[in-house]
Amino acid sequence: MSCPRVSVIIPTYNSGPLVPEAVTSALGQTRAPAEVIVVDDGSTDDTAERLAQFGPPVRVILQPNGGASAARNRGLEAATGEFVAFLDADDVWHRDKLRRQTEVLAGRPEVGLLGTLTVPWPGSFPNDLPAGSISEVRLEDLIVCNRFVTSTVVMRRELAEKVGRFDGSLQGPEDYDYWLRAAALSRVANLAVPLTGYRDTGGSLSKQAVRMEEGMRRILGKLEGTGVFHRRPRLWRKAWAYFHYSCAFMHGAAGHRREALRNAFRSVCRYPVPFPRTDVRVPFGRLRLMAAAMRGSLFVGSSAC
Repeated sequence: MSCPRVSVIIPTYNSGPLVPEAVTSALGQTRAPAEVIVVDDGSTDDTAERLAQFGPPVRVILQPNGGASAARNRGLEAATGEFVAFLDADDVWHRDKLRRQTEVLAGRPEVGLLGTLTVPWPGSFPNDLPAGSISEVRLEDLIVCNRFVTSTVVMRRELAEKVGRFDGSLQGPEDYDYWLRAAALSRVANLAVPLTGYRDTGGSLSKQAVRMEEGMRRILGKLEGTGVFHRRPRLWRKAWAYFHYSCAFMHGAAGHRREALRNAFRSVCRYPVPFPRTDVRVPFGRLRLMAAAMRGSLFVGSSAC
């Protein structure tokens, strides 16, 4: 049986010092991709010169700056493989990532999208990787909080074609919106093996907090429009409570003490039951965040799943 063809999509914008490492990690896979599509989203640095060192199967597409969604959409239009794999320009892959994921997807035809665990980058992957279990992500759990990191995802192109384009108007959580739309059409899962090196480059924490809050509020509004919360008031309360908790954490990290406290309070009012450990990394995180905000100190932890 022939190996499935994988198209790797790498959007890049002014990531000249980092994108060669991403491309190299894609080319160095034990199961080589059919093509690596790098979409240069109007870079003004030396990205083009750094990418020139790579020949086929790397294909560089130039376009005016339109944001990560526009770059990923252009990559999807150009992809020809049965699978598409997303890799951000500042992240890297373990050399065995594509082989492991495509083998899982080949054996689980009902799964349309598969992510992996991550390790902080710069760093290193474990010497001995576990076989890893496969954990399906239910739509209702994904609605509460994002369970996928973009650079971990491999998905069937036929599913991507059904999902459509990334929503460029979100400018922040557009990837989360995309996984939600995929999960509404197909089973999605994570492979519990750290196969992706994730680099938290960040940016302006203040701008990020405002942009992400606006985007996530729009995503919940879109979900309400689909009727997914119909006769499910507990899920609706929990989703909005987690939204406020995420906003509280982001505003707290940005130094917006009042906004952090306001959102944490709203989260508890919406859903006074403690979030399960599958949803948060920090037990009683909302209460601890409120206490930190009232003291004027920085909350240490993460609201990520």
